[in-house]
Amino acid sequence: MSRRIVQCAVLAVFALTVPAMAAVAPGTGEIGFDYGNTQLDSNTGLDSATSLAVRGGYFLNKMFQVEGQFASTSDSQDVLGTSVDAKYRLYMVNGVFNFDTGKDLTPYVLVGVGMIDSTIEIPGLSFDDNSVAYQVGAGSRFYFGKAKRTAFRVDLSMISESTFDESSTHTNIAGGFSWNLGGK
Repeated sequence: MSRRIVQCAVLAVFALTVPAMAAVAPGTGEIGFDYGNTQLDSNTGLDSATSLAVRGGYFLNKMFQVEGQFASTSDSQDVLGTSVDAKYRLYMVNGVFNFDTGKDLTPYVLVGVGMIDSTIEIPGLSFDDNSVAYQVGAGSRFYFGKAKRTAFRVDLSMISESTFDESSTHTNIAGGFSWNLGGK
């Protein structure tokens, strides 16, 4: 079993056992993490990569949230017989529009802007670049527990960036947990 799978399993167990701190309301926050898969743009020469993200947000009201996101994506594979390691680090500020359904389900759409750092390593060489990145996405939180303050979160997003003089669009699908913080 890979070390990454074990780490994610430990995080999932932690997520299910940590008590939530308060209800979602204007002026409260949210923290969480996601684990997913990123389908890299075909112009990178790579297929897909695993991703891990942490998020923190502030609810301006029940519908609008400002969220900070850090995500790391990595992949290792052979390209034309050469071992290639690719790492992408994404730093985003997202605007999240939540749809209040009045139930344990809260769908959302998000748009974000930030920066991506890219590192490509082949034996004996390393190349780094960064650029502005844009993100659009949609997903949902599925609240559970007695207080409904912990949620399973899934989302699908598209990230556009332009590193190494190439415009790329990557598609990410992720799932994770979030906890609402603060209170009335």
